[in-house]
Amino acid sequence: MGKGYFITGTDTNIGKTFVTSHLVAAMQQIRVDAIPYKPIQSGVVKKNNRLVGEDVAFYKEYLDLKEDFSYYNTYTLETPVSPHLASKLENVTMNEEVILERYKELEEQHEVIFVEGAGGVAVPLKEDFDTIDLMKELKLPVIIVTTLKLGTLNHTLLTTEYLKYHQIEIKGLIINKVPSRLNVMEKDNVSMMKKMTGLDVIGLIPEYKQPEDFTKISNLQFQNMIMTEKLV
Repeated sequence: MGKGYFITGTDTNIGKTFVTSHLVAAMQQIRVDAIPYKPIQSGVVKKNNRLVGEDVAFYKEYLDLKEDFSYYNTYTLETPVSPHLASKLENVTMNEEVILERYKELEEQHEVIFVEGAGGVAVPLKEDFDTIDLMKELKLPVIIVTTLKLGTLNHTLLTTEYLKYHQIEIKGLIINKVPSRLNVMEKDNVSMMKKMTGLDVIGLIPEYKQPEDFTKISNLQFQNMIMTEKLV
């Protein structure tokens, strides 16, 4: 049986997909059989004359993944809005039991699975079922993706406290879009983030100009960015 982590973020466009890909790549570099899994995707792109989830398309383009797009995603919704609304607009019925069964299948076949959520912890997935409810069903430790931008302390603490209130285990923080040189505010945000949340920072992901820069990272750089030993 493998082990899993749930990847969530503190804000929209925080970079969950990018960080999830980094985590998978870091594991693969040390020969751990790791994969990403996106249970619910809102928003698609066209690949080989078919519509696929945009996050899964990113996984497939930048990671060593052999299976078809559908292997890494259960529900694909075309409308790029909250899943509860997209499914209503597209007349799609989503069943969390299907997601749980699929996760168990993946857990039996791989060593580590990184489950990327759709949006933040309180995003509604369907009527009366939010992301936090899916987290409770999966029973996975959560990794929070955040940044150093203005407002991050508030967003990060609110996300952390919401998870703690619902008794969800938090593995730590990964700070995304880290500038090459930190200003006074950004340096303070790192220390205050740790102090206010009581969480470890288990990864620092640099700010990239282009997504394709992801493929130029060396094995050593991957390991330096993420404390992989904390996740194996």
